[in-house]
Amino acid sequence: MKQIAFLFVLWFGGIIAAPDALGQSVQWPIEAVTLYERGAKIERAGSVELDGQGSATVMLTGLSSSVVADMLQVSLGPGWSLASHAFAASTPTSHIELAAEKEANIDREIQSKRQTFLLREALLFAYEEELAMIRSNRSLNGEELLLVDDLRDHANFWRERVTELSYLMLELRMEMEELTTAMDELEVQRQEWEKTMEESEGQWTLRFAGPPKSSTDVRVSYVVSQAGWSPVYDAEVSPDGSIQMKRYASAFQSTGQEWEEVLLTFVVGNPLQSIAPPIVEKKLLSLGDSNGAEAYAWEAQASFDDYESDDDMQTHRSAASNALERYEFKPSSPALIRGDGSPERIFIESFDLQGELSYLLLPEYTDEAYQLVNSGEWAESELVPGRVQVIAGGMYRGAYFMQLPAPGDTLHIPLGKDVRVRASRKRVLNRCTSKAFGSSRKSTQSFEITVENQHNRSVSVAVQDAIPHATVSEIQVEVLELSGGELNAASGQLVWDLELGPNERRTLSFGYVVTYSKHRVLEGL
Repeated sequence: MKQIAFLFVLWFGGIIAAPDALGQSVQWPIEAVTLYERGAKIERAGSVELDGQGSATVMLTGLSSSVVADMLQVSLGPGWSLASHAFAASTPTSHIELAAEKEANIDREIQSKRQTFLLREALLFAYEEELAMIRSNRSLNGEELLLVDDLRDHANFWRERVTELSYLMLELRMEMEELTTAMDELEVQRQEWEKTMEESEGQWTLRFAGPPKSSTDVRVSYVVSQAGWSPVYDAEVSPDGSIQMKRYASAFQSTGQEWEEVLLTFVVGNPLQSIAPPIVEKKLLSLGDSNGAEAYAWEAQASFDDYESDDDMQTHRSAASNALERYEFKPSSPALIRGDGSPERIFIESFDLQGELSYLLLPEYTDEAYQLVNSGEWAESELVPGRVQVIAGGMYRGAYFMQLPAPGDTLHIPLGKDVRVRASRKRVLNRCTSKAFGSSRKSTQSFEITVENQHNRSVSVAVQDAIPHATVSEIQVEVLELSGGELNAASGQLVWDLELGPNERRTLSFGYVVTYSKHRVLEGL
């Protein structure tokens, strides 16, 4: 079995192709593409034969101009080497010549139609003048006496000529409109060919050396920057809380060339930056605010329609994933990715997650509960942050951008509001007081939250509120009652985890006292 050596070649400006080595121009087909979150590795393959002196120059054309020139890799046969290589991006001479020829033909056609338009315009003016003259002489003046037959002939002539002129003028105007439309379309074509003259194409010149008259199959791989992908999902939630996830890739590439029937691999992470290993940096941990009961929150809190299309995901697409693991996904069949940058949704696989339904109530902000499905065993499913379309009860509920908690924490998938699990929040005014003593003032505040389950089944509910958090030492906050709620002293977040039976209604209460200087105005209460 013939062994193939794999050569990594870096571009540092010292390895260049001889300027007089024109070589053979080839366009090897794309055999495989590995798409990273930013960038893509393209693999092409073809056959190379060395001459009697053991050398061959191949110009690999038809490449994207966004090629990263220092990311070339070439497989070589036994005893072969890569003598030199050079990448250049320019508009091919054949494209320039073809565009110039097309533009010249279009210019001639536009000029011909413009001359025809001017002739029709002059004829229309003559018809308009004749019609104006006939209309100005349609009445008889003086004492001349005309016979009835003469008068009838005069009227017939006037009517027939006016009708004839009207039809002729209408035909001219219609022809002139068609000429105008045709000239506009030709001008658009002309501008497109002008763009063609400005479009650049990549070309890699490779010089091989090895045993004379030998030949081998060569595989070339390189990286382009104008490509990438982001994970998207469909999450279909069953009434029992089980989740069927369908994983897709929203892939795009702007190389100007279509990737059709190409084997695709989607990789989480960025392509190899160089053959030298990177410098390992420190891992730093930091804390951030959380909007959930646990240290995990999803984006697009206000509405599921914040991300309605793949185009709206460009912001997330431009940032690398923060996934803890490096994953690789291969679709079962080839797909088409157009080269104009438009996103393509490519199915990868489906898998199941175990989940449980629950409700989140934020009575300070809304009366209706947010329904969630919670999964604790998600980490082995190779999930990556991405856009999720949620389907429940046979209905599309909306979409959101899924962030991942730390492995071991619970993954929450929001399903939208449920009007049958409700909460109302009110201030208990007869227990709210404000008293001054010495140089201080005490403000006592008391609240009641009524929680109601209108389903004929039991539901798990998390009710969230908050105790005010003092930002200065002059303000003191004392908790009075919590009705069994759990208080996070650092954030002031107050949570009740409840199990409500069918049609059960329950009242929660909490209160606090704020002490501050009576010479100051308390804000934020």
